[in-house]
Amino acid sequence: MDAQITPNIYYEVLNQYQSAQLLFEAIKLDVFSYLDKPTTAKEIANETGYDEQNVELLLLALSSCSYIDKENNSYCNTKAGVEYLSRKSPNYIGQTIIFRETMTSLSDIGIKVKHGSEKEAGIGYDFATLAEVTVPEMYATGRVENFVSEIKTIFTDRTKQYKILDLGGGSGILAIEFTKNYPYSKAYVFEFPNVAVTTKKIITQHDMGDRVSILTGDFNTDKIGSSYDMVIASGILDFTTDDLDSFMSKISESLLDKGYLLLIGRYSDTEGYTQENILGWLSGYMDGIKPSPTRSRVENALSKAQLQLVRSIQSGRFQGYLYKKVMV
Repeated sequence: MDAQITPNIYYEVLNQYQSAQLLFEAIKLDVFSYLDKPTTAKEIANETGYDEQNVELLLLALSSCSYIDKENNSYCNTKAGVEYLSRKSPNYIGQTIIFRETMTSLSDIGIKVKHGSEKEAGIGYDFATLAEVTVPEMYATGRVENFVSEIKTIFTDRTKQYKILDLGGGSGILAIEFTKNYPYSKAYVFEFPNVAVTTKKIITQHDMGDRVSILTGDFNTDKIGSSYDMVIASGILDFTTDDLDSFMSKISESLLDKGYLLLIGRYSDTEGYTQENILGWLSGYMDGIKPSPTRSRVENALSKAQLQLVRSIQSGRFQGYLYKKVMV
């Protein structure tokens, strides 16, 4: 046996898997919500009714992975834990993490590999719930902050009546934030009917029902409206039809002259499934979600639709691109 070759990488993966499982179970138990200040296992057990000895073991394991801090017999959240894993925080994303873990789980890929799976794009993905649980994530990861900062450089007159569309907007948060910053403007969110129920709920929670409206249908085949100052298209190109030229043309035609398209997503330089995207999308790909269009294909379709790149921007954890409709 080659002395330089070891199986250590596989044991490291096993340890990482156990560490991830530990985090997910601790979130489900809502342990982090009791740790904003130094707390003992006994105190948590008294409040929750959990088994004290096993709470102690859980906390010790969490501290061994640096998910929480330990001092003498007390445990407390790290700064990140206080901000993102305690339900007392407005930026709590525990529910989002658990949902994403379930949504992208690879626990059943063995069955899919052996027997195949029903090939229908998006099957198994609960986009209505996704729209709801990602709201705090959009604020926590800076996506909303980046968006607001960007639109303020584009639309400098807060008193003007702008009209925007969030295409496949899910929660509608970007449309909501736009109208909060431009009080005389109107925003529309286009979504599938089953997701639109959640969108309406979130719009109502923000008391923006008079300024943010919902359009329902399939953005591949249905009309999306017209005379928009901006169209936001975030993470939707994975779910467009094969005729990308027609889709971009539809967006361009919906814009006013010199209107903007904010395109957010990850694209590859090569055709087909790529290594950089495969892990997070593997379950969806096996269920029929097609790979993202290549960067060159997207750019070609945008050019044909008279949409010219202005600049690239950061949108939370994702890359965004701002385009402007130009008349030739």
